Amino acid sequence: MTSDDGEHRHGFTKSVRRFFWLPRGASRDAAPVRPLARVWVFVVAAGAGAAALGWGDMVVVVMFVGIVQALLDDVIKGVRHRWPAFVAALSAGWSTDRLIRAVVSAPADPDWADWPGLACGSLAAFATFVAVTRLPAGPRRA
Repeated sequence: MTSDDGEHRHGFTKSVRRFFWLPRGASRDAAPVRPLARVWVFVVAAGAGAAALGWGDMVVVVMFVGIVQALLDDVIKGVRHRWPAFVAALSAGWSTDRLIRAVVSAPADPDWADWPGLACGSLAAFATFVAVTRLPAGPRRA
């Protein structure tokens, strides 16, 4: 084992720790709205494109993976209240998706059946994530 391998392992361990626990002095800003809005527009358009092409199952995959990836990207960057915001966002998105599917009648085309709920659910997830990261930070512990 060379010294580079040891440094690489230490760097990997540091990255994993940062994913779960930020260093004490790290800034914890709120999640930016504009990049998440762009991702939402892209995810909704990609889901609509997949539905239009007849890829019914891919609509769910494309939209869900896009949402989770965008939220995890901000979690990794270290936004304020990142893990509670992530959990609240996924809960709000899933709940909204289920509510829309229960209230709105499904389109005649089965490829479009998942899209309305996922579009509304993804918007709810992003809005919840941004809102939770904008809550004031709690008092610092000594």
